[in-house]
Amino acid sequence: MSELSVVGKNVIRLDALEKVTGTALYAADEALGEPGMLHGKVLWSPHAHARIISIDISRAKKVPGVEAVLTGKDVPEARVGSCVDDQHMLAREKVRFVGDAVAVVAARTLEAAEEALALIKVKYEVLPAVFDAEEAMRPDCPVVLHPGLSGYKRNMYPYLGNDLPGPNVHTHHKVRRGNVEEGFRQADLIVENRFSTARISHCQLEPASSVARPNVDGTLVISTSTKSVYTGVQAEVCRFFGLPPSKVRGVTHYIGGNFGSAPRAHIFAALAAIRTGRPVKVVFSREECFFRDLNRLPMVIYLKDGVKKDGTLVARQIKLICNCGAYAQITPLVIRNGSFGSSQYRIPNFRWDAYGVYTNEPPSGAFRGFGNAQPFWAMEQHMDIIAEKLRMDPVELRQKNLIAEGEENLRGEKTHSMGAAECLDKVAQWIGWGRPTSQPSSNTVKVAKGFALANKYTQVDTIASALVRFNKDGFVDVFHGSDEIGQGSQTVLAQIAAEELGVPVEKIKVIWGDSARVPYDHGAISSRTTMFVGNAIRAACQDVKRLICATASPVMGAAPEDLEARGGQIYFRSNPSKSMPVSDLFLPGRATCLPHDAELLGQGTFFYKGYSDGDPETGQGTRLTASYCYTAHAVEVAVDTETGEVKVLRFCSATDVGRAINPKLCEAQSEGGIAQGIGSALYEEMLLDRGRVLNCNFHDYGMPRMTELPGNHDLKCFLVEANHREGPFGAKGMGEGAMTPSAPAIANAIYNATGVRLMDLPMSPERLLRALKAQNKEAGHKSGPL
Repeated sequence: MSELSVVGKNVIRLDALEKVTGTALYAADEALGEPGMLHGKVLWSPHAHARIISIDISRAKKVPGVEAVLTGKDVPEARVGSCVDDQHMLAREKVRFVGDAVAVVAARTLEAAEEALALIKVKYEVLPAVFDAEEAMRPDCPVVLHPGLSGYKRNMYPYLGNDLPGPNVHTHHKVRRGNVEEGFRQADLIVENRFSTARISHCQLEPASSVARPNVDGTLVISTSTKSVYTGVQAEVCRFFGLPPSKVRGVTHYIGGNFGSAPRAHIFAALAAIRTGRPVKVVFSREECFFRDLNRLPMVIYLKDGVKKDGTLVARQIKLICNCGAYAQITPLVIRNGSFGSSQYRIPNFRWDAYGVYTNEPPSGAFRGFGNAQPFWAMEQHMDIIAEKLRMDPVELRQKNLIAEGEENLRGEKTHSMGAAECLDKVAQWIGWGRPTSQPSSNTVKVAKGFALANKYTQVDTIASALVRFNKDGFVDVFHGSDEIGQGSQTVLAQIAAEELGVPVEKIKVIWGDSARVPYDHGAISSRTTMFVGNAIRAACQDVKRLICATASPVMGAAPEDLEARGGQIYFRSNPSKSMPVSDLFLPGRATCLPHDAELLGQGTFFYKGYSDGDPETGQGTRLTASYCYTAHAVEVAVDTETGEVKVLRFCSATDVGRAINPKLCEAQSEGGIAQGIGSALYEEMLLDRGRVLNCNFHDYGMPRMTELPGNHDLKCFLVEANHREGPFGAKGMGEGAMTPSAPAIANAIYNATGVRLMDLPMSPERLLRALKAQNKEAGHKSGPL
């Protein structure tokens, strides 16, 4: 690839000045002091499972300033949902978790709304509840959350509703390759274990906030902190209220973090606005975000591996039981897509069964990694367990089994852009793998290293569109429908446009976040923005260049194909010294040029042709993903065997990004992933008591602080560039893959320090001390009496 002038450079973020000066606009800034605006509040169920006997709203309606009090009888009767239509907008007949929405109040002041909320009297009949997914999965489970499940409509991948083993199971995803039973018969060693992951919160800084404004023409304008103006805002409101897309306008500004959270404050704002005909603002408290954000899906993972004496993997069997909470939401897709991570190793015989189970806990959903980090928690610990039993180096074991470029992976896809081996090599070298670790003077503190390898796919079945407008002053407007959720995508997309047009990045203005102004896009999901939106912008840039050359053709006396537009100039291909500025096309009085108010507008679209959903019974397909981002993490930890405290001393990440459009922004994604990965490994867990979240605030919920993260010379992020032939300038998505290997890497290091293998997340001091105590007790039994 020829030398690039903007791509690959550390361009300063386009939004830096707005953010450091406090002028960047967020959803909560909307409608401050707006005349006639109402405040919306939601009444949540206090019970995990109960029948609604009656709702008395008479006193609430009498509170001065209250404009509407809405219950289940005021909303459409139809159930709705992302994957399965299993939920009413407001509960009707039953509530199924602590936090189920029961009523909405809209009032002229926030105080009036809160007062009215407290005056709503709901009479419940408390019902038995089930909180454990394995218990709920049993065919004879006495608690059935959705007796009508078989009649619910499925909005995507309906085959996930086949072969359900129990009345609370709504999803069963299968992958089959080879003959796993025969593979285990051929194995010289079989390793089998049970692992579990915790329910964790996204903890994005910006709480959910939305303003819904009904216009006189019947259009509903939703300004929200929810990402994806088309699929996450417009499409959802249309589905919930039966409105056509032309009547719903989605607007987003800067979003203060996301990581997959989907609290849907905009649905309640829209409901109240439609009923009152007034603008309504709904802002969730931090506590509400904890039980409404659709937290990371907790999983129980049963893993069985078969391997030859030389370390060759011959069989793997995985069973996942996923606690999806009271409603399916997006979890069927999370469960399906979580299977892609297994593809990094060559495994001829493979069986995957993943089950989505209803319980009376808060609904789960997407989280950074989208279901991939949880299986890796088990799989990458197993690789170390196998290596120890075979007396192999764990790096060597992984390298031996890595899938190669061009090889068919266990899902039937041809592997491309495979930088995993280089990622492994870089972290192993930096951490000093194979070299002795210096031990502290304290007898109770043990220091050791560990590492893990993981990946994150980019979803293939999405579409991106872009518009590029070349203005007469030489500046360029780029329109796209994705999101700025803090990742710096506007800067990256501006660099792609600047490179393609040959203009300085300072001349690029990026416009996003308004379905009335920008073209269709699926939004910032699945690490897709750089590849999908970047390619659409490149195509739009190429289109506007063709338009420029066609417009200049009669002026310059040359065929369009003999001209080239770059850097604000139009050149003769055969003689680049002869050119004219693009701005001359706008000169008034020249009949061959553009009218004064005309514009040069290019359009571009990117999607994959020929992708497949995968065979419903085997999960096999030739094009199931757009790309894979591979990430290796290596850590050095200090474990205090007296207190159970684990301190991460050094951390190294190597991520295959295809090509780094902006290396510093890639490094920032890696560093953020490391922080979030350490949190998920050591600290984070939503604690529930019979379905009620106990630690729903930043004071009680465990998260790593800056003092608990390595920094300066103890933190290193490498970027590996295995160019992707279909990515813009070779780039591919990397934001989610940045955290997927963290937890197993830390677990492997803890084991190497203590000999204790932790299989449940988080690896808290209490869990570690219990495991150390059990280890000492077992050692005492083995040694016998003196």
